[in-house]
Amino acid sequence: MIEAHGWITLKYSDYHSEDQSQNDFVYNFRSFLQQHYNWILQENMGRVVNRNGLVSFSIDVRHNHPGESFYPLEIFAWVAQHSTGSYGLLYVYDDEDSTNTFQVWVLKRGQLLKAPADPFLSPYHEEVEREYDENNPPLD
Repeated sequence: MIEAHGWITLKYSDYHSEDQSQNDFVYNFRSFLQQHYNWILQENMGRVVNRNGLVSFSIDVRHNHPGESFYPLEIFAWVAQHSTGSYGLLYVYDDEDSTNTFQVWVLKRGQLLKAPADPFLSPYHEEVEREYDENNPPLD
């Protein structure tokens, strides 16, 4: 199974820009989602929220396989391409990946970069889930 958890603070520019540019960017982002990934919004796997004038997007998905193209990365890449002020993180874990780690993607200043493996939850089988040990079985 593959799981992805991510968030983006949606800001058109990395400096205080005019409200119209910001509003246009958010409108275009919502249109992009509705046109290409409307099912994410309909199934509550992703959402755009505006609170206190700060707009954010969050995504939380689980699939058996990533597929030909992995849409959470495509969404983050779209934001990177269309804004310099947006920032966020995308954590991805694929149980078929031999690295046994959460992969981390960092969005900032118009770039989407793969970071070194997450140091908090990786390696997965030592930090999050342990292998079954009959000499030390789980308490549950």
